[in-house]
Amino acid sequence: MSKNGVRLVPMSRYVATAMMNELICHAIKITDMPQKNEVQKHGFTWEGEMLRNVYKCTESISYTNATDLPAHLNELDSCNISIKTTGSPNAVCMGDCLRVYDSVSGDAPIHATVITYVQNDETKTKKIKSIVEMDITDSRTLLFGNLSRAQIEELDQLIKKVPQKRSPNAEEHTAMYALRDALHALAGDDAAIHLNIKCNSQQGRLQCSFNKWLSFVANNPDRVIAVGDASSFRGGSINTEISSARRTFKKNNKNNAIISPPHL
Repeated sequence: MSKNGVRLVPMSRYVATAMMNELICHAIKITDMPQKNEVQKHGFTWEGEMLRNVYKCTESISYTNATDLPAHLNELDSCNISIKTTGSPNAVCMGDCLRVYDSVSGDAPIHATVITYVQNDETKTKKIKSIVEMDITDSRTLLFGNLSRAQIEELDQLIKKVPQKRSPNAEEHTAMYALRDALHALAGDDAAIHLNIKCNSQQGRLQCSFNKWLSFVANNPDRVIAVGDASSFRGGSINTEISSARRTFKKNNKNNAIISPPHL
């Protein structure tokens, strides 16, 4: 094809998808989010599509908001929504541990929508396998077992005591992981949440994750709001497959002596 003597190259499916995703992001006005690297964009892309196509959100949402979708902008259920993506069916990173603890400690309705995908390294694409929305309102004991906020905050502060822009030394490393293990034991075997220490030369924070997400879903059928896939989820749909390489992690310690556990 040509126009005015200029040859027009047919647009590939992935380029078209990328352009559409960009338009979607602008439509929901969340372009003030900090720039992500290429391998992190899949979560942002699918999150934007979920907000627009499923939860019918067209308003501005700050990236600093406690949840991905505040209740007053949720056109389906009027509850807070946390949207997560994972390439490991059982591992779902939930973000800041204290923030999650607080969000599930009260009676304010909150749901977790988890998108599970399969990575294709040959084509450098990610394809959605399933989407599950769970009600995690007032689920503090179910998620954190016997742990109190003060106990989690103690570990959080221990991590933050490590000076910025350096990895923890042997003593600091031992102290924080000993406390984390003690908290896991105190939480009990039935606690669904795992405490994740992220402490190196680039960051110092306490996050948390589901390490047995499928079991959590199976063991709490009364909390399942919806199950579907990209083509059909709660009356909406999102792109099934997007162009995105596998996420990789660089070592932050030249001697490789002390390195935080990999992202779960």
